[in-house]
Order: sequence, then structure tokens, then C-alpha cells
Amino acid sequence: MVEKLLDVKDLTTQFKMDKGNLVAINHISFHINNEEVVGLVGESGSGKSVTSLSMLKLLPQNGEIISGEVLLNNEDILKYDKKQIRKIRGKDIAMIFQDPMSALNPVLRVGNQMMEPIMLHLGYSKERAKEHAINMLKEVGIPAAEDVFNRYPHQLSGGMTQRVMIAMGLSSKPKVLIADEPTTALDVTIQAQVLELMLELKKTNKVGILLITHDLGVVAEMCDRVIVMYCGRIVESAEVLELFENPLHPYTRGLIASVPKIGQSEEELHYIRGRVPDLSQLPKGCKFAPRCDYAIDKCLNEEPILRKLGEQREVRCHLVNERGDFIGSCIGRIKKCRKEIYCLQKTIWRN
Repeated sequence: MVEKLLDVKDLTTQFKMDKGNLVAINHISFHINNEEVVGLVGESGSGKSVTSLSMLKLLPQNGEIISGEVLLNNEDILKYDKKQIRKIRGKDIAMIFQDPMSALNPVLRVGNQMMEPIMLHLGYSKERAKEHAINMLKEVGIPAAEDVFNRYPHQLSGGMTQRVMIAMGLSSKPKVLIADEPTTALDVTIQAQVLELMLELKKTNKVGILLITHDLGVVAEMCDRVIVMYCGRIVESAEVLELFENPLHPYTRGLIASVPKIGQSEEELHYIRGRVPDLSQLPKGCKFAPRCDYAIDKCLNEEPILRKLGEQREVRCHLVNERGDFIGSCIGRIKKCRKEIYCLQKTIWRN
């Protein structure tokens, strides 16, 4: 039986704003198994980073978790007080933050910031913690690791700071690693090294990884399962091969189609029209309907539920039937024919 390292159930988070309470993530549930990489994808504003911050109770002051559980070792860590949750962060669950420049303390040397969690969680002496920290810097491809160990964050480039954050996240040998855009600002060579290091950690330490990214190429290479989010909701989840071979939700289909291909001309580039709506002005029905080429009246007026189509497959769409067939393509062709007929009639009327 596959062991669940982390189980998120019915998690809902809102932010208190001047214009009212805005629900950033809405009743989402997923799990991370032992030695598994789960990808969390979606456009900016979809709720990916808020999900990770909610799981570790790292929300800003106006953020509030109003429902749900995050089960680690069968205990709901959302019920932990500040002292209890600090023991979990960095040890059992580590996080690589999206913005490394703001994640490090600017007045402390890199080495001091790396040694603190190592000494706290692994019980190492100061000398051993320093040695371990320098070794971790070397493992993420940092040259002159001892020199970087003694520098301040402002003396490092963005890419170097990102690698320091990755080394910190991996240094305490966590059970679950949350990586929020871990390869941002890294060149291709270093990106490959970092991803390879994460895969090694998964195998050797039996770590479960939640990988938050915009890069579908990284998802295809790294992930076992993929969760697609839109407007704080899960719209589709599936095993990685199944998702890429047969995407069901129109949003997933749009994301995959938007990836540039070798030899593709500029005119052939696909994009999803419109943009992610403001949380204070969400549409009535399906949140993606205003941008969807296949939307019908039901999509505009009734929000679909997240339906389970198989053991690892879920989708939130009116245009997917119980057998898991996407019927929107037929609707799209009908709409296109109607438009062509209308244009032809207009031309005839003018003549």
C-alpha cells in the first residue's frame, strides 16, 4: 500500500480586504505519497503559492484558513500552535520560496542562516553544521562554497541566492519538500543539476515533493502526478502521462497548447485569451467560462463540481461526460460553423 506523507483535505483560505473577504483557495484536497513528485500548475493568481503558505501557516496577517486539514503523520498540523509548527517547518516539511531575495535575512551571513535549522533539527554541533552546510552548497552547484557561506545575501546574484535557498531547504532532510518555482533565475545547466538533486533526494530519503511551477517541461520531466489550479480551485488532476496525452479541461488543454514547439512560427503560437479574473469579481458559473472557446449557457450560469473519473483522475467541467470524453470539441466546431454561416449571410446581405 502506498504511504501518504501529506494529506490536504478541504482547505479553504481567505484574505480580509477593504472590499470584503476574498477566497483565494476554495475547498481543495490532494495528497503527496512517499517518493512522489506532485506538480501544481496554473497561471499567476491561480492560488498555487497561497496553497503552500496555508499548509505551513505562513499567511500574512490578513490571511485566514477558514476550513480544512493538513495531515502529517495522521496529525492535523493546522491545529498546532506557533511553537509546535516551528518544530515542523524545516524538519518534516521544508519549503523553497519563490522569491529568494526576500526570504533571506539581509543582516545575517548566509552561513549563519543555513546553520541555524541544521543545528536545531538535526542536532549537529556548530562545526558539523558548518561542514554540512558547505557540502549542501556544493551539491547545488555553487562554486567557492566556503566563500558564499561567509557572504551576506546582497552580495549574491539572484541565481546564486536561489541555489542557497534550495540548499537550505534540502539540508535538514525533510519528509516533504514544497518547492515554489525552484528553478526561477537559474540557467539551464544549473536548473538540470538542481532538478537532478531533488530526484536523488526523493529516492535516497523517500521524500515527497510538491513542485509549484509554470514550466510544463519541468512538470513532464519531474512529476508523477499533476494538479491544475484556476481561481483557487482544482480544475483537473491526473497522472502526468495521462494529463499530457489526454487533457480534459479546456484550461489544461490551453496551457499545454501554449507551450512553444520547435519549428513553430509566430503566427502558429497558441494563447489563452483574456486573463485570470479578479477574486472580487469572479464570474457566476464556471470561473474559466469567459475565456473558454467551448463554453455553453450552463457553463456561464452553473459552477461545475470536481468529479472523480478514476483512481487518479479528477476534472471540473460540464463538457466532460461520465466516461471521461471531452465533448467540447464538437461544440467548438458547431460554434465555428455558425460563425462562418453568419459571416456568409452578412456578405450576401451586403451584396
